[in-house]
Amino acid sequence: MTGTVFASFVAVVAQLPSPLESVAESVMQLTPVGLSDVLLLHLLAVSRFLALLGAFSLVLLAGGLIGAVFRIWGDRLPGRLMGSVTAFGVLAVAGTRLAIPLSATEVVMASVFVAALFFLARPQPPDRARRDFLVRTLTVCGGAATLLALLALRPLTSAITVRRLLPYKSPSGLAVAGLSELVTPSDRFYIMDKVLEYPLIGGTGWRLTVDGAVERPLSLDTQRLLAWPRHSAYVTLECVDNPVGGPLMGNALWTGVPVAALLHAAGAKGNTVLFHAADDYAEPTPVDVLVRSGALVAYAMNGETLSRAHGYPARLVLPGIYGFKSVKWLTRLEVVHGPAAGHWAEFGWTPIAVIHTSTRIDVARRNGNYLLLAGVAFAGSRGIQAVEVRANGGPWRRASLGPATSCDSWVQWAIQLHGPGQARVEARAIDGDGAVQPEKRHGAYPDGSTGWATVVA
Repeated sequence: MTGTVFASFVAVVAQLPSPLESVAESVMQLTPVGLSDVLLLHLLAVSRFLALLGAFSLVLLAGGLIGAVFRIWGDRLPGRLMGSVTAFGVLAVAGTRLAIPLSATEVVMASVFVAALFFLARPQPPDRARRDFLVRTLTVCGGAATLLALLALRPLTSAITVRRLLPYKSPSGLAVAGLSELVTPSDRFYIMDKVLEYPLIGGTGWRLTVDGAVERPLSLDTQRLLAWPRHSAYVTLECVDNPVGGPLMGNALWTGVPVAALLHAAGAKGNTVLFHAADDYAEPTPVDVLVRSGALVAYAMNGETLSRAHGYPARLVLPGIYGFKSVKWLTRLEVVHGPAAGHWAEFGWTPIAVIHTSTRIDVARRNGNYLLLAGVAFAGSRGIQAVEVRANGGPWRRASLGPATSCDSWVQWAIQLHGPGQARVEARAIDGDGAVQPEKRHGAYPDGSTGWATVVA
């Protein structure tokens, strides 16, 4: 336990990956999809701390097992063998896998962990008092509590200062109290990631490469990327984990360089691009989808540089496709021939990821015999043609739609129904192709949730 605390304190000070973060991310990967969806949706504010707490519990268990081995067989096994077993166990606890080469930071942290473990496992004088043992234990526990707090708050301490790149004024939408804004403020835009620690990428030293099956490989630093002709577009992103009526969706103005322009400049020959991130995440997308959708390598959000949580210094924004394909912290666009396997496809998630039509009820407020209802509707790049609402299984009535920022963004809607007493209200959308949102509900796995939004008011 002390080895973990010591190694993680070094990680916090030196801005290196902590063993606890690696363990927590591995646990998140192994958690059943249904359970992880529920936990992430309902524990967004404290999910990071709970993941670290769970990882610390696992490290305690691993440390106890190693201690038991030392205690029972330490005198019987050669010291070199015990050192090898301990080092192997430490590397496993640090979240490494034998199939993946160790990074320099993982080697450093594992070495610190091993050194601390052997230092603490050295022979102690036989007359060590129980009181000294208790003092040491309480000190370590206090240090562990402080460590968990530091790790939980590390995203705040490692945040970058966003700066304004271009003038921006958010357009006005429907004036209904409680209704989601037409454009989501950057600090309220949803965040859903597989990592606990965002990659610590600075403005200098970062490069975006475009290579693979290309005639002219590109390598762009931040200044060269900013010098390209920029394009801005309003695009709504939605997490594939978003349940019916859920909050994991937001609309923003994204600014960057069209992926098609980068591929053209590089002379791309393949039909698929594999987008690589600084956190070793990778997702493929066919070139024709990237060109048709107007995908961007975005470096600004609502006129400001991206925050670290939203992918600084550059991320993919892929309209009409669920958010896990819009890779953050981009480092490389690898052009390949034929299909390529993505990270989440290995876990059974859809490789296509086209967004389903959805409706959300944000407001259900009574005023006497009238019921005010308002919300947002989204159908990816198909746009929204209409939103219909009914009460207690009665006739469908069309809501008033607010202005649309683009065909790739959500629209606001509002309607007032007349009728006394409590009512069960259902809402559905009709997309730009005229297709009615399906009633049948199913969960997010494996290709996004479906079903009408409902509320009792």
